Amino acid sequence: MASTTLEKTVSAAASLFHTPSVEKQDVKTELNYWAPRKNRQETVDFTQPGGELRFQDLEALQEKKNVLVRDIRGNMSDYTLEKNGFQYVVHEFSAVEDWSDEEIVKAVHIPEAEKLVQKMTGAARCITFTHRIRNLSTDPAKRADNRAPAQSVHTDFSAAGALHHLESIIPDPAERKSLLRGRVMAINFWRPLKPIQKDPLTVCDWTSVNQGTDCIAFRMLFPYGWNELGKVQFSEMHNWCYLADQQPNEALLFKQFDSGADDGVTLPHSAFVDPRYADCDPRESIEIKMFVFVPEGN
Repeated sequence: MASTTLEKTVSAAASLFHTPSVEKQDVKTELNYWAPRKNRQETVDFTQPGGELRFQDLEALQEKKNVLVRDIRGNMSDYTLEKNGFQYVVHEFSAVEDWSDEEIVKAVHIPEAEKLVQKMTGAARCITFTHRIRNLSTDPAKRADNRAPAQSVHTDFSAAGALHHLESIIPDPAERKSLLRGRVMAINFWRPLKPIQKDPLTVCDWTSVNQGTDCIAFRMLFPYGWNELGKVQFSEMHNWCYLADQQPNEALLFKQFDSGADDGVTLPHSAFVDPRYADCDPRESIEIKMFVFVPEGN
């Protein structure tokens, strides 16, 4: 696409915002956890007969738990990537008129997100490996796919799953070994396209998570390979946080892996139901997942 088209499509953000309430908007709600179990790892083999049925049986192990999701507006600077595994960052992004235009998203917004993550982490390099847009302006066929918010507590990777996925992004063993001498993180960049009311995203403060007892590695085997994410069991200690009325210029960064931490920092997260806005229009948001490389010694 010519640069003139980009210039016409991208403009300064302005009319998408409203002033959030200064009053705390903590929410009593339910989150879907995995039921307590002794196994610390589960495997589903989709290459074998019965794999799909086993997957459905395991998914049925979810149970609803009452939780308080705390609004951290007014004190969001207390929470940082380094200490808590997540951080909200205020940043003015270029506005994209047509979020269904993948070329514009890849040419404009993803580089902006990577640059912001580099600034916040001291990374020398970021590699986006996937992104997802939930937007009512896209065509109806896209609305019917799996882009509905995930309303179950999960992590996108286990530590083993993140390192395995890194192999597909950096296939050269020597280069990968060199990068791992520094710090490698998997970071999700998430922000609304319009102020969030329905199905906001909540993240669990990593200081309240006991990975050894709370997290279960969930490996899925496919004909083309495998991936491993995390399921999460309930704990009274979990501290769930969100930003009420999150605006398009308020980006959420949260870790899904950190090679510089002994426990890996695979942060649990979930969409949740705010009863006040259950009947509102579906949320519109973008999520960008990237590997982040911080040089050795930084």
